[in-house]
Amino acid sequence: MEAASTHWLRHTHISHALAAGVPIEVMQQNAGHGSLATTSRYVTTEDARRMEAMQAVWDAGNDD
Repeated sequence: MEAASTHWLRHTHISHALAAGVPIEVMQQNAGHGSLATTSRYVTTEDARRMEAMQAVWDAGNDD
């Protein structure tokens, strides 16, 4: 098992906070991002993660 890096912890914190509904402007300030575009990358990542999770559910339902 690999140790968690500080980069991974930071990325995970931002992604989970946005997924939980923390406003993106708040996370921009907390992360110290100068541009909202930088923080918005985490939104795309979280959207993709949710889609992958739902796809797994839909695929499992087609096994009937």
